[in-house]
Amino acid sequence: MELNKYDRLNNIDTSSYDWKCRVRLQNFWKGIKRETQEYYGLNMIFIDDSNARIHAFASSKYCGDLPEKLVEGGIYILSNFKVKDYLGDEIYRPVRNPKHIYFTPHTKLEKDENGGLEIEDYAFDLFHMEDIEKLADDNRFLIDMVGKVQNLQEVIKTTKNEHEITRLKFDISDGRFRIKVTLFDNFATMVQEEFRKSGEKDIFVVVASARVGRYEGAPNLTNYPATRIYIEPNHYSVKDLKEKFKESIASEVATDEDIITSKMLTVKEIRKLTAEFANKRFQCQVMVKKIDEKASWYYARCTDCEIEIFRKDGIFKCTKCPRSFPYPDKRFRVYAICSDNTGSMVILFPDSEVARITDTTVFDIHSDCLEEEDEEKFPQVLRILMNHKYKITVEIKEENVLKGSTIYEAIEMVESMEETDSFDPNNTTIMEEQPNSDIQGIEGNNNLTPNTGNSSNTKTRTRKVVEPIKYDPKDDREIQPFKLVKKEEVISKHSKF
Repeated sequence: MELNKYDRLNNIDTSSYDWKCRVRLQNFWKGIKRETQEYYGLNMIFIDDSNARIHAFASSKYCGDLPEKLVEGGIYILSNFKVKDYLGDEIYRPVRNPKHIYFTPHTKLEKDENGGLEIEDYAFDLFHMEDIEKLADDNRFLIDMVGKVQNLQEVIKTTKNEHEITRLKFDISDGRFRIKVTLFDNFATMVQEEFRKSGEKDIFVVVASARVGRYEGAPNLTNYPATRIYIEPNHYSVKDLKEKFKESIASEVATDEDIITSKMLTVKEIRKLTAEFANKRFQCQVMVKKIDEKASWYYARCTDCEIEIFRKDGIFKCTKCPRSFPYPDKRFRVYAICSDNTGSMVILFPDSEVARITDTTVFDIHSDCLEEEDEEKFPQVLRILMNHKYKITVEIKEENVLKGSTIYEAIEMVESMEETDSFDPNNTTIMEEQPNSDIQGIEGNNNLTPNTGNSSNTKTRTRKVVEPIKYDPKDDREIQPFKLVKKEEVISKHSKF
């Protein structure tokens, strides 16, 4: 008996029309022209049993009564469709997949009656809140973020050009950063009502397929036709975030002796630390003397397990979970020799700090490579890390104090003159986000948010290339009290409506 008679979304391509996939319909929304209010087609996001996601579009002439029959969360058999590559200049794409599906007159989308392999309820492309600054200037994609709802305001109604505008504002936070969310029109009213119905003091949400831009001068998430807000969804990211908040509450009763991350040590003192200091953090002030350009400067990472993955048979496969990736997440891994007046040691710089200091990502660098073999060459931009003095927080691993490892992992890097984040909202361009207020309802599913307004794609604006920066729920940095920083940040929670 054939184990899986269906094609996986990661394997379909433009070479054929006779694909057959078993998928879950995560969400769908109507495409309506802003000027004429003409309905021109149906957009859908599908996921399969490997958690792969893809966007699909059906022209209105092929839809018939399809929108009335579909249920978000339902499992369907999709067959006889066309696969297209994105051209690269599209905006507000809901899925970071280089391909998308087009319905033809022969396409069939039928409810699954026979069952099969388990398909997760949700698949999200989650981002770090700390990267919102870069994402705010890239209008190619919609994004997903998880966080805890904070500073929830009442719905505000204003009038502009004789048109009533309804706004709902709140923040979402991951405990370290906070991002502002502004919802408009009917969607704002309905989300506020669902928050009220939840009756929870602490609300965790996943804001999915949100439009990211700037509002009132700061990075901001807002609703788009594809947007959904899931309250307390059954998803690992929500569970992990809740656990981190519990741990942060418990850590507030720690004694001064337990909190030693601010203690400044010399290189010599760090190298002499004993086993009792395992898993503790210390600061040192060092000069970056040399970067190892022969070692691999980046690695591919599983978006679920957070472990390094390797290519096998042309596809990156995770050894811990069953996922495979034709285009994996890539992170910096830079080894440097750092010194002070007492000695030298090797420090591994983390992706988050390298990306922040250099203002680039691995994907940015690879996008400039003409040939595939050029992707392995050590990039010139990383050399700017050398000959600078940094205050570095290192975490002492058991390997350092029990097994004699001389490689230390950095948690945070601050250049000597660097006191705060460089972002200044007063020096940024202010763009008000005002999505169309019309909302298309969904029948038969009380667990999802209402549809957002009608699609109103406009010409793409200038942007800096930003590629996926996956959410890291396993980030073991402690949740710190909020500081007066110039970044805005997020929180999430789950519940369907």
